[in-house]
Amino acid sequence: MSDTAAARIMRPMPIDLTDRVCLITGADQGIGAAVARGFVARGAVVVATDLEPPDPARCGDVALSLAWDVADPEAARSVIAEVSAKLGRLDAFVANAGIYPQHDWDELTLEKWRREMSIDLDGVWFGMDAALRPMAEQGYGKIVAVSSVQVRRGPVNHIPYTTAKAGLLGLVRSMARAVGPKGVRINAILPGAVRTETEIELYPDQEALAAKLAGQQCLPARLMPEGIEPTFAFLCAAESDAITGQAICVDHGLTHW
Repeated sequence: MSDTAAARIMRPMPIDLTDRVCLITGADQGIGAAVARGFVARGAVVVATDLEPPDPARCGDVALSLAWDVADPEAARSVIAEVSAKLGRLDAFVANAGIYPQHDWDELTLEKWRREMSIDLDGVWFGMDAALRPMAEQGYGKIVAVSSVQVRRGPVNHIPYTTAKAGLLGLVRSMARAVGPKGVRINAILPGAVRTETEIELYPDQEALAAKLAGQQCLPARLMPEGIEPTFAFLCAAESDAITGQAICVDHGLTHW
């Protein structure tokens, strides 16, 4: 192999999402907002959604900013229909929206349990089911569901959340096999301790948290939303077409087994 050919192979290639229509839930803050901004910078046609239309100051110069309560199956079908009508196709769906309340098992009520499941598990299924219709018709699509490393850690004060995020892994594996013949790839990302607005609310002593994580992670630095965005971009890009049904931890080695 010539030096020129070797240099061409080794040359860094940015993840390109030019003209890909990408729909992101929970895009008004945190990971979702960072993914939206990153996708816009990569050339994607981004549809950002949240309970209220996301603020472009946080999610970037998106093509559409829409309200979507992911716990409502009718809303899922309505949003997907609007995206298809206005933009002509749907190439990628990032199911990021979720809630993360803290309570011990003996504080749980049926109402609390059902609320978390309706958003963190049912809501992903409603969006996935709706998004698969245009993707299957066009013969191609990417779906990324946001699970959590808590599935591996088993925290005692996030039981419904952890249960829902574990359920997503089963959903991803089964649906990846079900829709693979349609050209649709489905994967899950398991974020670690990402410094988001929600995390800061739950753990206001960020200095203490950073010190604790530095002793638990293989890489001691804090994981920021912008640091996790490239993994989402890769799974929504053509370069990952050979990957489906997988669960990928992005956690600075918080769980490295």
